[in-house]
Parts: sequence; structure tokens; C-alpha cells
Amino acid sequence: MPDSAELEQKIIDAIYRGACDPQELERAIDLIGQYFDSSGVSLGEFDQVNPEAEFTVGVGITDAAFLRSYARYADSDPAPMKFAALQTGTATTTDRMFAPEFLRTCVFLNEFFRPYGIEGTLGAPLLSAAGRFAIIGMHQGTGQASFDDDHVIRLERLTPHLARALQIRRVFLQSQTRHELLESIVNRNAAGVIAISREGPSLFVNAAARAIAGARDGISLDRQGRLLPADHAAAKRLAALQSEVLRGGAGGLIHIKRPSDRPAYVVLVAPLPSTEDILLRTRRGILIVIHDPSQRIVATAQRLAHMLHVPLGAAKVVEALLDGTELKDYAEREGISMNTVKFHLKTAFERTGSRSQADLARRALLAINDLGAYFADG
Repeated sequence: MPDSAELEQKIIDAIYRGACDPQELERAIDLIGQYFDSSGVSLGEFDQVNPEAEFTVGVGITDAAFLRSYARYADSDPAPMKFAALQTGTATTTDRMFAPEFLRTCVFLNEFFRPYGIEGTLGAPLLSAAGRFAIIGMHQGTGQASFDDDHVIRLERLTPHLARALQIRRVFLQSQTRHELLESIVNRNAAGVIAISREGPSLFVNAAARAIAGARDGISLDRQGRLLPADHAAAKRLAALQSEVLRGGAGGLIHIKRPSDRPAYVVLVAPLPSTEDILLRTRRGILIVIHDPSQRIVATAQRLAHMLHVPLGAAKVVEALLDGTELKDYAEREGISMNTVKFHLKTAFERTGSRSQADLARRALLAINDLGAYFADG
């Protein structure tokens, strides 16, 4: 049996995993039961505004059959109202909330709890706002010692984690519909989009990225959905930029040559915005956007000017960056001086808040493919 600190850490880990995984949540509740030597543990959230978000999970005595029976007696249970009156996160026991005489004559306790072998409860309200109420309860079995001050303190150490996990769970459930919509939108874009976890495997590869890889024109994907440039120098540059991003850097651009002699792919490597609104302490991964200059988007410069809120001259410089054109070559082609090019570049930096050419290209690529609202993190 692990010691108290080790078991408490396991519980906290399981609590956060349980925010998005019902099996892990049940495991967390089971570990809590072990931690408090409880005959049964139940966790429930109730929502008057959004009843479909309600849930109750129990282990031990408070299994699914118990919870179904409890529903018939719930209105006569005096404890929830008492717990609801406490400040959220505050733990106490029923033998502290109710006088001994009341407990001896309580209909609910005598007709429901005691026949199940339950003598008392240690509980705490986890949240109470906007029609939502959540509570956790550990039950003291008949013949077991009453919960003491140490149990109260230990539960109060866990309540902030449980409350946060419930908030994450709510956002996660709401995000599922948004995720399906986002996936549909990303799959309709001409740019290849690959999201890679910090651990290495891809989280998402859109249809355009798979089509680009399927063309076998300088780019392929490995079995884990990671980008593989055929050009050795580009592969080394890609690995270096990915390592830089994982160390907290901004990433950059790669130009990947193509055997077909078509214009090189322009590949953006940038941090994948964290998902802290869904999962606590999420570590950033990598966002890769593949732009094929041979698939011209009509009036790219005009569109960039509109979406980035920059003058047309600045937008044309940005377009040249995306095409992989050296700025010196662009100046010669357009018949303008490098000072003029630098002026336009400075304007683009100031209007977009970019800090480098790579950052500017990142924002431009996302804007071109209508992904800015979903991936840009300001």
C-alpha cells in the first residue's frame, strides 16, 4: 500500500485525467475511497440550467444500483442542503452538522442509509454558482470509526483539484462540438496543417497535408503523421526548428525543394497554442502549415492587405516572403530600393504585431487559409 503522500499524488493525477476520461474519473473516486478507508464514495454535479451536463459517479457501496435507489429518497436527505450552505471547498461530517438526537430519529438515515450499512458522511461542496452544484461524499460504514479532523484536512486538500477538474470537464464537453466543427473547417483548407504533440506523434493531419504527401513531390509523412522532407538540408532545418519550438522558441520557415521543379513548398513551424482551457498544464506542441506556392490563391496580396490590415505595398512584401523570394530579388524585380522594401516590412511588423519575418509569415499563412481565428494566439 503506498504511503499517504504518494496515494494523494496518484489521486490528484487521476482527478485531472478524469476531467476528460470517465474511466479515469472513476479510478480517482476509487483511490479516494482507499485514501479515506471509506465504504463508498460518490461525486455528483447538478445543473438546473443545463441538465444534460449532470452526472453522478460512485464506487463501493454507492454503486450504480445504490444511486438509482437513492434517487427515490433524495428529497428526504437532509445533508445536501447543509453541505450546500458551506463555503465551497469546506469539508465536514454529518455528525458535526446534525445533533445526535436528530441522527437517531432521521427517517432518511434509518430507512435508507443504515440498511445499506452507512452510518455517516464526510463531504464537501465543490462548486455552487449559476444553478450548478457539485458535491463529494465519503461514507462511513456501520462499525467504522467516525471521520476525524485529519480526514477533514485531507479532503480540503483535494477539493480545489476536484473543483478545477469539474470546470475542465465542462469546457471539454463543450469543446467536443467545437472540435468537430474546427476539424471540418481545417480539412477544407488548401494549406496542409499538421499538429504534433510534445511527445512526438501527430495530433491532427488535415486532408490537404495528406494530399501533399500523397503527391510524393518532396514531402511524405511517417506512420505517426510527422512531416518528412526528402531534401536532407530541409529535414535538418525542420528538426532544428521543431527542437527550438519545444524549447520555447518561435520557430520559423523552411523551403522544401521539389523533384518536379515546381516552386518549393513553404513550411511554417510554430508553437501549437496550448489548450489550457481544456486540459490543465498542457505543454505546447508544434504547428506545421504547408503552403504550396504553385496553388495560387486569387489576389493573394489584396487578400493579405485586407486580412492583415496592412497597405498593399506591405502585403506584396509579405507575399514575396511566402513565395520564398529573397527580399533583394523582390526589390530588383519590382524596381524599388531595399529601403522601400524595409519600410514596407517595418509597416507590416507594426500593423500585425510581428517580431520577426518568421512570425510575420506565420500570421500571413494562417490568415490566407482562414485559420487565424482558431490557431493564432496573439
